[in-house]
Amino acid sequence: MAAAALLLAGCAQTPATNYGELARMEFDAWISVHKQAGWQQTELGSWITEITDDPGAKIAGDASFHPYARISYTVSSLSGTISSTTDKATAQQIGSYVKQNYYGPQTLYRGSNGIYAGLEEVINTMHEGGHARVIIPGWLLTNNRYDSKQKYLDNMTESTSALIYDFTIEEFIVDIDSWELDLLQEALPAGADSLTTGVYYVCDTPADDDTTDFASGDKVYLNYVCRRLIDGYAVDTNIADTAKVYGLYDASKTYSPTLINWADSAGELTMTTSETSMISGFSAAVFQMHLHEKGRAFMVSSQAYQANGSGNTIPGYCPLIFDLEIVE
Repeated sequence: MAAAALLLAGCAQTPATNYGELARMEFDAWISVHKQAGWQQTELGSWITEITDDPGAKIAGDASFHPYARISYTVSSLSGTISSTTDKATAQQIGSYVKQNYYGPQTLYRGSNGIYAGLEEVINTMHEGGHARVIIPGWLLTNNRYDSKQKYLDNMTESTSALIYDFTIEEFIVDIDSWELDLLQEALPAGADSLTTGVYYVCDTPADDDTTDFASGDKVYLNYVCRRLIDGYAVDTNIADTAKVYGLYDASKTYSPTLINWADSAGELTMTTSETSMISGFSAAVFQMHLHEKGRAFMVSSQAYQANGSGNTIPGYCPLIFDLEIVE
């Protein structure tokens, strides 16, 4: 009886789903119907439907050669529905345009955990300025890296639909920190002071008394405007008039100076009664300001929102400018 019970239990088990094999069969079936002359299949299973490349331009090489790439792209499903784009005109055309969102080349890390394996495989052989349209199957829409198509198939753990990437390589970058610092140096006004690595500050209106510092525990109120360095566009502010100018205004939001809870060091400063933390470049700039002082803080992404950015308004690896004023 015990043996029979074990046998029945074994028969009742649901076999594991082979997502890789299902994805391969579905994708192959779609390709067999839609494939056109001139399409090129990659080693890992993507299909390049069109490509324009300049062999004389800077070549990508593998991710260790040029770890970062700035890419403009539009992503769509196999049915042609666009899911994301870096192009403003395309976003306006499909009705997804939001004024404060960033539209333009995205800076992407090409290594593992950076971009999809299928996209990286195609970029690997291309040159700066090159354009391609590639159909990437579900097994290559992963940030992991394996050394064969079969291993990608074997490691699929969920159903993932293929996507079409239409992209242009705008620029390859070797050292992202140097690239961002160069952008800052071009934007910095004369007289800007370096506060810490990658953070600069320029005073536009001096304080009433710059010899008197705030004490730990003081409640300091600040107005700010956050702008992307790459295009100068404001993406956040607590000033109503500025919010209206940049299309950020929300009638349900209260616009007023933001509470800064003062502390003994920049890293200990917090915001609002909730005592939320602040990005390091912002706190470094605020910490050395005085009452009624106005100034601008310039910072690289490692002192702000780093590789991931912030929502759709601040892309990854984006230096920022903050207009600051301590009002009370």
